[in-house]
Amino acid sequence: MDRTDFSCLLLYLTLAVAIGFADTRMRAYPMHQVDTFIPAVVAGTESAPAKYRVLAPFLDDSLARMTNASPKTVWYFSRLVWIFLAFALTHLYLRTWFPPGAAAGGVTLVAATLPLTFTNSWSHPDHIPELALFMLGAMAIARNSDRLFAVALAAAALNRETSVFLVLLYVAAEPLSRRRLGRAALFAFEWFVIYAGLRFARGIEHYDYWQAARNLSDLGIPLPADLYDPYYRLYAYFGIVLFGPMLYLALGPGRRPGFPGRALLVVPVVTIVAFCFSNIIEARIFTPVYALVLPGVMFGLFAGGPGAVSAGESTVGRR
Repeated sequence: MDRTDFSCLLLYLTLAVAIGFADTRMRAYPMHQVDTFIPAVVAGTESAPAKYRVLAPFLDDSLARMTNASPKTVWYFSRLVWIFLAFALTHLYLRTWFPPGAAAGGVTLVAATLPLTFTNSWSHPDHIPELALFMLGAMAIARNSDRLFAVALAAAALNRETSVFLVLLYVAAEPLSRRRLGRAALFAFEWFVIYAGLRFARGIEHYDYWQAARNLSDLGIPLPADLYDPYYRLYAYFGIVLFGPMLYLALGPGRRPGFPGRALLVVPVVTIVAFCFSNIIEARIFTPVYALVLPGVMFGLFAGGPGAVSAGESTVGRR
């Protein structure tokens, strides 16, 4: 990293405060997570699958106990820290291929579109950590750092079940070999141990897994106009609005082989799983797609221009 990278961090502080403000002010229930959700997760009384998403709630609870700060103060502080970390890690991720200015452009794109993931839900503690940890895990894969990936995967698995897509990204990121498959199997085992361990420790609780019929209904039958405003009626399409143009850019003439191209192979899997097992009117469920499409988007925007690089060339440490 050079001086420009550190200057970008100041910009990300501004972006973090702006997004944190929008996050807090546009929610219908801005304090639900502080008053109800986090205490219930820590106590183990929250319903599944939220009771297994322990990373952020336990960190907040521990910080409040250590500092004697109010849960509300800790929530505001930790939320800003996670948003800033997500932007900083996105910058480092894009610096694998791009100079600081282009990386900052990618971070700004994420910040500008992130409010679309705030729709139709209260502020889930696992949401922004999911963005940060996916960026960290994807960066570790792109830079061939298996040790860092193991750490990122463990943290992500404690945060959300969607962390399994990081294992799939690890498989897709390079041509398969016996060594690569062996390491992928170890990472899959790591993920499963955490996934199963949380359910063993906190008690197995089933919920309504299959959501495809509900999602088809939300796409095909708009909500009543006399009860809901236009934005609410279109929530089921926000995921398409968010990532459709990005995919167009990533798959266009500027697309490059290597990791940025291979990462796009995981997008259909994320989309299908989300459609079948999640509620698409909550666009936050597509948050992992940011890490999958962003390098391709940036190559679509910058390939062929001054200072352009290939997908296999790293700009890390360049001046």
